[in-house]
Amino acid sequence: MNQANRNRKLINWFCRLILMILLSCMIYVVTQPSYNYAHWVPRQFLRTIGISYEALLWAERNGDMFLHSFGAFTLTVLFHHSRLPFAPRSSLFALLCVAVLCVTAELFQHLIGRGAQSLDLLLGLLGGFMAYLAIDKNN
Repeated sequence: MNQANRNRKLINWFCRLILMILLSCMIYVVTQPSYNYAHWVPRQFLRTIGISYEALLWAERNGDMFLHSFGAFTLTVLFHHSRLPFAPRSSLFALLCVAVLCVTAELFQHLIGRGAQSLDLLLGLLGGFMAYLAIDKNN
C-alpha cells in the first residue's frame, strides 16, 4: 500500500471517528427533555476578552440558529468523506441522511414535549444543502 492510500484511509477513519462523536453529542442533546446550550458558554472568559454584555446576550439567544446550520453542514461533509462501507459515496446520499436526521430530531423533540421548531428544521436543512453544494461543486 502506498503512502497516498494510507493517508486516504487515515482521513476516512478520522472522519468516521469525528462523525460518531458528533452524532453521539447531537443524540444526547436531542433526547434531553429540556436543554439550553447557553449553560456551556464561557461567559467570564468572553467578558474578560472584551465581549460586551449585550453581544453576549445576543449570541446566547441566536447562537442556536448557527449551531443547527453548522451542525448539519458538518454532518453532511463527514458523511460524504468518511466513506462508510454500507453507504454510497455520494453528496446527495449524505444530504439525504442529514435531512432524515434533522426531521427525526425535530419529531422526537416534539414527542418528548420539548417542542419542534420549524426554523430549527429549516436551518438544519439549509446547512446540509450548503454542504451538498460545496461538495458537489468540488466533484
